[in-house]
Amino acid sequence: MQYVLVTGSNGFIGSHLVQRLVAEGITVRCLVRKTSDLRWLEGLDIELVYGDLRDYDSLEEVVSKVDTVFHCASQTGYADNESYYQTNVMGTVNLLKAIAYHNPYIKRFIYLSSQAASGPSYDGHPISEADSPDPITSYGASKLAAEEAALAFEPQIPVTVIRPPLVFGPRDKNLFLLFKIIRKKIKPVLGWRKRHLSLIFIDDLIEGLLLAVKCKKATGQTYFITSESQYTYQDLNKIIASIMGQRAITVHIPVLLFTGIILITDLISKITGKSMVLNKQRMQIIKQRYWICDGSKAVKELGFRSDFSLEEGIRKSIAWYRENGWL
Repeated sequence: MQYVLVTGSNGFIGSHLVQRLVAEGITVRCLVRKTSDLRWLEGLDIELVYGDLRDYDSLEEVVSKVDTVFHCASQTGYADNESYYQTNVMGTVNLLKAIAYHNPYIKRFIYLSSQAASGPSYDGHPISEADSPDPITSYGASKLAAEEAALAFEPQIPVTVIRPPLVFGPRDKNLFLLFKIIRKKIKPVLGWRKRHLSLIFIDDLIEGLLLAVKCKKATGQTYFITSESQYTYQDLNKIIASIMGQRAITVHIPVLLFTGIILITDLISKITGKSMVLNKQRMQIIKQRYWICDGSKAVKELGFRSDFSLEEGIRKSIAWYRENGWL
């Protein structure tokens, strides 16, 4: 890699990736919109280009001359099916078409997907890349459709798909909600049945993305990049509370009550037009018992190993949240 394009560069994952690339002396072009919040990119030696994935004509300059693309941009949060489709699917198609026409000799296209594209496990066995995808949310369905669209450009464009599970670390707003609740001395648990999940610390995910670029065998392939262990929400609560030094009590939230809360937050979203961390998509995700995936393919083919334990990742996250006034 010498000249890299990163979409979604101002987001949680994208900004960490940009920082790592710049630190390694790689020239980085960041696709942003005029309205993008660029606070995580401030002070970095980068090239900003303005465009919109939904506007094919705006992408010619964006894709020219780069040798590698990390496509991290995505419609998340509260959105209707059409918004997910236009940004996640057609946005990906537009980007790839622009590359095929204006930069056909690109070395690698990394598509950052999500475990949501594969769906959960229903029997407690970690989902692998060989399992048939079964997304349960509109977001997950759009990410799967984008994966399929991207891989359809093989072999003209060397594509690799990366599916992380829940990603956490500094700047993350999703899992941060749990930190805020535990700070109030409450460890929330949905229902009384244990729910298991896979996680990946942001620095480990970035390492996995870079390994995928370096591996020629990874073209045309899909990988779960995840830590070796699975956890329950009780494990997560306990570790966060311990590191924060909080004596929190476990509070079981009945599923019906949680559903009612989601209906209220969805109504607020519709009235205000603002995305809420808790929404119907998130409810469908949290209700599942097994959001666990098998990362052995990435270990075998990419040489991936997670360097950060859950405890280390949580500790680094808390330190950042406190330093930046989030906690």
